[in-house]
Amino acid sequence: MGRVAVITGASRGIDAPTALVLAEQGFRVVVNYRSSAEQADEVVRAATAAGGEAVAIRADVTAPDDVAGMFEETERRWGRVDVLVHNALIPDDVTSFADLSWEQLGGKLDRELHAAFLVTKAVVPGMISRNYGRLVYLTTVLSRRPTAILAWLR
Repeated sequence: MGRVAVITGASRGIDAPTALVLAEQGFRVVVNYRSSAEQADEVVRAATAAGGEAVAIRADVTAPDDVAGMFEETERRWGRVDVLVHNALIPDDVTSFADLSWEQLGGKLDRELHAAFLVTKAVVPGMISRNYGRLVYLTTVLSRRPTAILAWLR
């Protein structure tokens, strides 16, 4: 049985190709998405066409019940999670730095760290019990230049 990888935010951005590469390497891949169902389904089709196994699971990684449901579904389907790749973009207010308030920035950071905490907390116990697991946390250029890129994405 191949290893199982859950990739948050995998319907687009850097995580879509990450899902494809892992599927090509024999991983069973969970393509997590929050609102991009069509794009997530495209990633699943591409992963399957590349010879891998993949499934799209909708979950808002900032919502504890969604996170729990995603990992319960993954474990029902494939028995475990071996690899977590966390890179889900947490939506925020698009504004210039000059107009950005501490509350806006602090709120975004709080939501992003909360999401990382939730998904990590969900997988670590199983990884410890199996003496195997990999945790990968990614970010993108969006962290450095949010206004120009996020305005274009929306």
